[in-house]
Amino acid sequence: MATTTTSAKRQAASAAKRVKDEVVSGAEEIAGEARETAAKVKREAGAIEESLTRGAEDLVATVGEKLRSVGVDTDRMADVAKEQASELQRLIEDEIRERPLRALGLAAAVGLFVGFLSAR
Repeated sequence: MATTTTSAKRQAASAAKRVKDEVVSGAEEIAGEARETAAKVKREAGAIEESLTRGAEDLVATVGEKLRSVGVDTDRMADVAKEQASELQRLIEDEIRERPLRALGLAAAVGLFVGFLSAR
């Protein structure tokens, strides 16, 4: 009887160790996937940021030319637009840091929308 109890204890300890090892392994795998996802979100956020910045700069240049042609002080307007673009950039960066998965979802939605529009 003592041998059976000792054997059962050993089996239980062995099973507990296997479960613990599997939990540790699973946690390490999840942590690795989370790091990869974070890196991907960061790359995609950078690409979105660059695209938005380029678009804003192009828009400012086009509007500036049109306003200059009618005599509006575009230098002052450009300075204000740059300040607002910097503020928008900061807000976007803060949002991405606070809610990375939401930002990834929004980036995916924007990508799908742009892809849909360009496919037309």
